[in-house]
Amino acid sequence: MDTPRSLQFDDVYFSAHDGPGETIYVFLDGNDLPARWQGVDHFTIAETGFGTGLNFLLAWELFDRTAQKGAFLDFISVEKFPLTADFIRSGLSPWAQRLEPYLSNMLAQYPMQVPGFHRIVFDNRVALTLVFGDANAVLPEVEASVDAWFLDGFTPAKNPDMWTEGVFAQMARLSHSATTFSTFTAAGFVKRGLMAAGFAVEKKRGFGPKRDMLAGHFDGPKKPRRKPMKKILIHGAGLAGCSAAYALKLYGFDPVLYDPNGIAAGASGNPVGIINPRFTAYRSAESDFYTAAFAQSVRTFPNLSDCEYRRCGSLHLAMDEEKQKRFTHTKEHWQWEDAHMRYLDPAQASDVAGVAISKPALYLPDSGRINPRSLCQFYARDVAMAREPTGDYDAHIFASGAQMKEIPVHTVRGQITFVESNKISTGIKTNLCYGGYISAPMNGMHVIGSTFQKWLKETDSIAQDDADNINKLTTSIPGLGEFKVTGQRAALRTASQDRFPIVGRMEEGERFVSTAHGSHGIVSSLGGAHLLADYVRGGPLSLGKSTVNALSLSRFFEREQRKAGKKN
Repeated sequence: MDTPRSLQFDDVYFSAHDGPGETIYVFLDGNDLPARWQGVDHFTIAETGFGTGLNFLLAWELFDRTAQKGAFLDFISVEKFPLTADFIRSGLSPWAQRLEPYLSNMLAQYPMQVPGFHRIVFDNRVALTLVFGDANAVLPEVEASVDAWFLDGFTPAKNPDMWTEGVFAQMARLSHSATTFSTFTAAGFVKRGLMAAGFAVEKKRGFGPKRDMLAGHFDGPKKPRRKPMKKILIHGAGLAGCSAAYALKLYGFDPVLYDPNGIAAGASGNPVGIINPRFTAYRSAESDFYTAAFAQSVRTFPNLSDCEYRRCGSLHLAMDEEKQKRFTHTKEHWQWEDAHMRYLDPAQASDVAGVAISKPALYLPDSGRINPRSLCQFYARDVAMAREPTGDYDAHIFASGAQMKEIPVHTVRGQITFVESNKISTGIKTNLCYGGYISAPMNGMHVIGSTFQKWLKETDSIAQDDADNINKLTTSIPGLGEFKVTGQRAALRTASQDRFPIVGRMEEGERFVSTAHGSHGIVSSLGGAHLLADYVRGGPLSLGKSTVNALSLSRFFEREQRKAGKKN
């Protein structure tokens, strides 16, 4: 058979002799699995070099078959050069029958090939955290307590950057006294590097024609015991609260929702919403959050029923020189593959849009639209609703918008306008964003939005707002014809001082928050929900440490302290 080979390193992804056999011998047996996870309710494996995912698939199959009921496996893997789903399917084809149904399940949820953290949960039992990027750069961003390491980068002689003192140091940071490791290589500098980082290293017989391999354990502190949290009350049943309930259910929890106004009563109750990240000119902790959350959303929404989801793409028009500069920098610095983000000239944008566009545009083909109200209802299906916010709960998640006075947030009124499609606008093939937006047609109508009014607190509709929404559209994209207004909806969105969500742990006890998702809440609420679930379950974090810090409530207090220090 033809063994899959890396073009970057001119090396095979697994043994040409027997790929599954090598994984079982080197990594599963080498870390004494499955014996190590017997009697344990949570086990974490970390891997350097995801490749085709063969190690993950075999570990998943073994865990599924041998771990106790209710146990959970976290598998973290770093990959600098992610493969396509088609390449993986082809490369593992000789063992496809043996790897089913795990292979099909993994490929169905395989993430976009964009840098950063990607969390996928399977069967309430296994979570895969794929981190696309250089191990030396991304391992410092990982927060976890690792029980076993699979060191499976390409041969050290061909890929020395995977086997560095920095990588070994990060392994030590993430390990505890019971952590083990194994690797196919027996290179001397790898053995010395691991020993210098605090690992006890043993040379063992290698697999197949390989004479030697390395295995061992970490000499470090004991693994801290985590407080189990079983009963979770979520305050607020908008996108933030309902997505938190949905995420917790994925990990096997049974949370309870509380909202005296019912599900999606506020801004989350709009019937149409655009699925987009918030763009920045440069890559940062903030952009990494929106990348991860967007990738999570476009992977999740197609599998949800009755949410009126449609993948139609979005064009973001560069209306002025400032936006042209920002969008070209976004394309350059976010490092998304062309399959997921392209910067188009006006002619290309017009072809994608289906109508004449006079500006260049940033195009996201994976974007689309969804019904936020229906999405909340889907998230909350089978979730109990509390009549009062009282009771004996292990943790509380506050996702009730601007109602918590101790959190520095404010409201922004937004009114959307519903219009009939006309002869010209019927040809629109994507969502068009220009500072406002018009959705691609659905059932003979469009949604045009949205006003942005910090100074208004009323949610009654305003006729002038409909006129302003339409005027902004026809000024930005001339030639679309006239529109007949059929309805409108106004609501108050919640935003923070720095226009970035607030997600994470609060200072007092087991209290958590998810709020200030603003106009990108469809995407950001889901990304934040998985982070909250990680806090509750004590698992590895689904986002990098820099992003977690950027999302935290404490950022505001730290800024005030820095300002006070400068004054003094």
